[in-house]
Amino acid sequence: MTGDQPELPVDLVRTLLGVLRQRLGLDAAWLSSFDDGMQVIEVLDGNADGLGVSPGQRIGLPESYCVRVIDGRLPAVIPDTSADQTTAALPITRESGVGAYVGVPVPVPGHGDATAGMVCVVSREPKPDLTDEDLQIVKQVADLIGTLIDSPAPGADPTADQRKAIRRVLAERDFEVVFQAVHDAATGKVVGVEALARFPCEPFRPDAFFQQAAQLGLDIELETAIVRRVLSMIPQLPDDVFVAMNISPAAALAAPWHELLVDVDPSRIVLEITEHVAVGNYGALDDALESCRARGMRIAVDDVGAGFASFSHVLELTPEFVKIDQSITRHIDVDDARRRLAQAIAEFAGQIGATVIAEGVESQGELDAVVAAGITWAQGFCLSRPKPHAHGFPPSFATAASTERVLAPVDLLGDRPFELALTHSPIGMAVVGLDGGFLRTNRALRAMLGYSRGTLADMTFQQITHPDDLDADLAMVAECLEGRRRSYRIDKRYIAADGHIVWCALTVVLVHAPRDQPRCFVSQIVDVTADRAREAELARQAATDPLTAIANRSAAFRRLEQLDAGHDGYGVLFCDIERFKSVNDWCGHHAGDQLLVEVAARLLAAVDEGALVARWGGDEFLVVTDTVEEHELARLATRITEEVDRTPVTLADGTQMPVAMTIGFAAHRPGDGRSIDAVLDCADQAMYEQRRQRRNTVLHKGNEAIGLVE
Repeated sequence: MTGDQPELPVDLVRTLLGVLRQRLGLDAAWLSSFDDGMQVIEVLDGNADGLGVSPGQRIGLPESYCVRVIDGRLPAVIPDTSADQTTAALPITRESGVGAYVGVPVPVPGHGDATAGMVCVVSREPKPDLTDEDLQIVKQVADLIGTLIDSPAPGADPTADQRKAIRRVLAERDFEVVFQAVHDAATGKVVGVEALARFPCEPFRPDAFFQQAAQLGLDIELETAIVRRVLSMIPQLPDDVFVAMNISPAAALAAPWHELLVDVDPSRIVLEITEHVAVGNYGALDDALESCRARGMRIAVDDVGAGFASFSHVLELTPEFVKIDQSITRHIDVDDARRRLAQAIAEFAGQIGATVIAEGVESQGELDAVVAAGITWAQGFCLSRPKPHAHGFPPSFATAASTERVLAPVDLLGDRPFELALTHSPIGMAVVGLDGGFLRTNRALRAMLGYSRGTLADMTFQQITHPDDLDADLAMVAECLEGRRRSYRIDKRYIAADGHIVWCALTVVLVHAPRDQPRCFVSQIVDVTADRAREAELARQAATDPLTAIANRSAAFRRLEQLDAGHDGYGVLFCDIERFKSVNDWCGHHAGDQLLVEVAARLLAAVDEGALVARWGGDEFLVVTDTVEEHELARLATRITEEVDRTPVTLADGTQMPVAMTIGFAAHRPGDGRSIDAVLDCADQAMYEQRRQRRNTVLHKGNEAIGLVE
């Protein structure tokens, strides 16, 4: 292992991994350690060809599955990575080709929640038959490997690197905010979200991370930074949900609310009071929270039922929300004492006018017991996992908890909970026949696409799918009917009743009748048109120079990489404005900016369609063309020079500013072995040579004029 730990018994670990891999029927298994924000592959067993994994390889942790399993954003068992919304969106899924994944942290005995690494077992193809029994086997192997890893060497400080990492995270604001939906427990509708911080380095788990930050005296600063990030993200969240933020009493007292709440609707904010240390002065805390309430914010008390302190919070703070701790909701469906305690808390909350939220609901049985206890709202992995806001969150338990239910051979159309989900879900839902016909549709889907119930009943999904997306959709359907998968998720376009295009995230589950015969599909359809447009605009902004509105350096380099990867030749022209600094010095930077904008426009007018004009930096521009012939590049350089030099640029104050360019060019021909950097350097040198020759010519003519040369 890395760091101060001794050599690992590699052969024994490889044997354990081999047994594990064969038992689960997957392709490869490995043990990884964590080192300085990286995942290091220590021991590998099986066939990892095509998975992009090899012994000794270092993989960035922030984009890995591992850190998301540890902090709860991903389940430990993922039978189909393409069907999970989070893994489907991660670049590492596409790059590695992983189809199924099981991952379990390796504990360090005697070091609390410390994690030495991960045991991962994967396959290239989805494995829908993976179960909790398989997970337990992986956990046993991970625990056994943990016992083989000795403690750090005497005298070493195992948390020193973690403290350093915490300071870096805070200094660079290097954390992620995810959101877990709070659902109406009866209908599944999303009523709010809880913002949760996730960290890219050890100790990973948020509670442990906050604890170590507090030991460094950085807890309030860290909490305030997270609150600031959450508040900046509220405009990107649905307007009809509240946003709950965890905050300690000390941070609530210290936070500069007058500054933080600028341009934010406080009525959407719920402050979820956590208690890492005892509250010494409830009077001061109550005053601070009263000021927040005066702005429209609401208060929630977290972890109620976990101890006497949480009940003191409820009595002292009279919150609008009471959150029942997961120690009560866990196994509430099989434990009468927990049921009675939850019911008593719900009754008490009702008497003080508070709404109860059950946390940690992880099974359908627990959800049913929560509803039976009179609890209004709930959150937990059964309903939805924490997700980045860009991925959205399931608006109904139909997208999560009921997925397992609809896989059973039941009569969907007569199942009352399914009917409730179908009727009340704010996202589009449909029951689709094996031929593609719509058997049932809900109001949300009909409103999204503009069709009536009767019209959709006479149509198939093929008729309203964009032609360019139909083949991919039908291929997934065929795989389901052939037994190769039971569900899938894709982004596709639908044709609305008025003809406009609606981009949607489609999740489909195949429902089986008795004897495992395919019966119908259940589809959940989320309108992501606005997300697509926003992503396209962000991509455009990321590739555009804000001053000149042409491509920026990053966009130019991507074009060069595309041409180089396609083994096509290309030409580049470095264009530099002569004496630009003097414009800034004599006329000011505003005049210089105006000159750059005009030069960019003239460059665009001079080049052929298909060529890319980019601002490379300062007063330098780059033209990328598919032309590789020297005489063609020279002709293009002349055309650019003539276009730029044709008339002076008129500045805002009326000044006529002549402009001239020095241009150097170079070409990359297939097979010449030159890298992109080498081609750019060649063009850059040619530009400076052109400038040197021009200056020598001017100097020579000047000397002739005064008789220094004959």
